[in-house]
Amino acid sequence: MLKIGNIQLNKPFIQSPLSGYSDRAMRALARRFGCELTFSGVMLAKSACHRPLFRKVNYKIGDDEHPIGAQILGTDPAVMARAAETLRSVGYDLVCLNFACPAPKVLRRGRGGAMIDTPCRAIEIYRRVREAVDCPVTIKIRIGNKRTSESTENFWQICETLASENIDAITVHGRYVSQMYRGKADWEIPAQLKAKLPGTTIIGSGDLFEAEDIIEKLKTSKLDGVAIARGAIGKPWIFRQLTDVLDGKTGENIYTPGIEEQGRIILDHYEMLSELYYTQKSVKYFRKFLAGYCKSHPDRKKIHRSIMAAANADELGEAIKEFYNVE
Repeated sequence: MLKIGNIQLNKPFIQSPLSGYSDRAMRALARRFGCELTFSGVMLAKSACHRPLFRKVNYKIGDDEHPIGAQILGTDPAVMARAAETLRSVGYDLVCLNFACPAPKVLRRGRGGAMIDTPCRAIEIYRRVREAVDCPVTIKIRIGNKRTSESTENFWQICETLASENIDAITVHGRYVSQMYRGKADWEIPAQLKAKLPGTTIIGSGDLFEAEDIIEKLKTSKLDGVAIARGAIGKPWIFRQLTDVLDGKTGENIYTPGIEEQGRIILDHYEMLSELYYTQKSVKYFRKFLAGYCKSHPDRKKIHRSIMAAANADELGEAIKEFYNVE
């Protein structure tokens, strides 16, 4: 239903790479709820060139994690190509080039979304990476760096050129880099891109939080798929909900875990994290996921305060069991 090079997925959705989030635990939960393609966290190309990076537990690939993608940031075509070769050699099945990241520290070095301002270099990076690996190569891009005609032209130049060279997929986030995450994502431009490039796999991104809305965006835009990023933080069951909506279910018939089941999912998530990080770090690190989980609880403000106040694993576990009625 979603084809990305030689990777054929049965469902038209994937989990986006999220810096600081998409570790092995988050990937495992996404797969549990039906996501067929996940990504590790975003990597700097210069770091990904070195095999020792992949000794770190979050970048090691489990036998049950295929297909799995990696996304890299960089400005040097040769370094990006070497990074892609290394990623392929350690077992990654897909390489995505990040021309979208809006983080100021990334932009200051000309990486991520800043690459839209240098379309010729972005195109050269793709070509060098394409030559270097035998797996699917994709890009993640925004609809422009700033809301200017020149930036819009750059976006189209990059996408049309890479489409003409048979890129395996283009993921488009419907905001300008300068917007960060402000305002609403524009799904009209990705739809226009698909209409102009019908033979290229186009995946949409941006403001994907509720299953029925996501599938409506997918249908009206006529894109090939969607990439779920922030919408999966603290809500891994969104992938099962997407499957339900695709199967024609609506309203109360769409899977939604009850409070106790949510609690068990949260505890499972933390248990997996505790195997990746030492205890004190795992508690602090988990808070950003907890903020997402709390949004699905009917008494979100109260439990948010209590759970976030947990100072150690025991306090965290007790708070979760109390507020989610887990025995």
